[in-house]
Parts: sequence; structure tokens; C-alpha cells
Amino acid sequence: MEGLIQVPYDVTVRFMLTSLERNLLPDAIIRRLTRLLLASRLRSGYKPSTELQLSNLLQFAHSLKEMPIAIKTDKPKTQHYELPTSFFKLVLGKNFKYSCCYFSDESKTLEDAEEAMLELYCERSQLKDGQTVLDVGCGWGSLSLYIARKYPNCRVTGICNSTTQKAFIEEQYRDRQLQNVEIIVADISTFEMEASYDRIYSIEMFEHMKNYHDLLKKISKWMKEDSLLFVHYFCHKAFAYHFEEVQCLQLICFYISRMMFLLSTIGL
Repeated sequence: MEGLIQVPYDVTVRFMLTSLERNLLPDAIIRRLTRLLLASRLRSGYKPSTELQLSNLLQFAHSLKEMPIAIKTDKPKTQHYELPTSFFKLVLGKNFKYSCCYFSDESKTLEDAEEAMLELYCERSQLKDGQTVLDVGCGWGSLSLYIARKYPNCRVTGICNSTTQKAFIEEQYRDRQLQNVEIIVADISTFEMEASYDRIYSIEMFEHMKNYHDLLKKISKWMKEDSLLFVHYFCHKAFAYHFEEVQCLQLICFYISRMMFLLSTIGL
């Protein structure tokens, strides 16, 4: 806006994060900012007509076929996965589930919701004790460790792209005296192997991928004739979009700066 000082983006980000970490923003403001961000995303996704909506979706699907399996794989790694383990101990539940949980009712704790979702994965994938399991994008090992503990005759292999995560998972299965877990650090877009598995899981990893055709073709090589693939994917019911964290940060910074400007004008 004309007459207003333009604050550099990185300064705004630091200010935003510092304000949140020090609990300087009231919950009401954070909720309002969240709603504004979601509303902006919805406006950018919805089109004026059903025909245009479908056309946009088809164009998006076709564009993915021209892309590699994944791009900028080191970016989320540095932004999230290589953060200190001590940070995640503060914000995650005891299972270290770095993905959606299942709250069947409001009385459930985070640990209850973690366990409920992990159990739901096993139930819907028809997992049986004694099967071989591949956890693609295993994160901090919540599902890999859960299966290894509940199904002691299963052999579980987890693939992550972080040495920090691998070290944490290995520490966990040693402490729990689990002998049926193996963790591999690899970039899924280039990783190849000869092994095959009875059950393959991908929990909130596909969101970071692009060419699903090539990705599924790769995963199919690791499946037996009667294998099952279970994918947990967060998405919108009407339109598709790329997972772009920078864009979200820009919007958050914009709305926080706007909110802080409004608060300053009324003397708060």
C-alpha cells in the first residue's frame, strides 16, 4: 500500500515466528489468521464453473506426468526433518506421529488419537502378523515401530530421507528391544531395490511428490502379486494443488503484518 513501509520478507518471517514462539499473539488472532489463510487458499482453488473446475483439474493431472517424481527434495528435509529431536519431543505425542491423528471424540488425548490412527492403518490394510512391511516415508517411525511392536513376527523396513530420523528410530527400537525393524535413508525418487513386500504404506508422503505415475510404477516393483498398498494422503475434495510451503508462509506473513497494523491503529 502506498505510504506504508515495506518490511523485508525474512524480517517478517522472523518476527512472525518469534511472536508465535513467545506466545505474544492471542489465540483469537491465531484462529483468525488461520481462517484468513484457509479462505485465501479456497478462493484460489475454486473456479467459476464446474466445467472450468474439471478442466483445471485435468490440466493439473496431465502436468504431473511431465514432471519428475519429486523436486527440491532437500528443502523439506532442511525445514523439518533435520530439526533437533528435542523440538519434536515438545510438540508430538509419545509415538512421534508426524502426520494426522484420529480423534473419535473430544475427550481423546493426543496419544489416544495417535494410537487410534495407527490401529486404523493396520485394520484397513488388512495387516497380518508374519507379513513383510515397507513404510515409505516413515518419518519418525511411528507406524514402523507400532507394527513392529504389535506384530512381532512382521519384518518392517522403513525408508526416510533424514539421518536424524534414522538415529531416533534406531534408538527407539533398541530401547524397546525390537529386532524386526530396519531403517534406510534414501531419496525415494531415485532409490531402487530388489526386495518385495506384503504390505506397503505411504503416510502423508505423496503430497510432496509430483509424478504419481512413475512413483507408483516404482512402488509396484516392490509388491508381490497379492500385496496391498495403503496410502494416506491429505487433499481437498474438489481441487488439486501443489504442496508449496513458501506460498503459505508468504500468506501467513501478509495476514500477520496486516493484523498487527490494524491492532496498532486501535492502540493495542
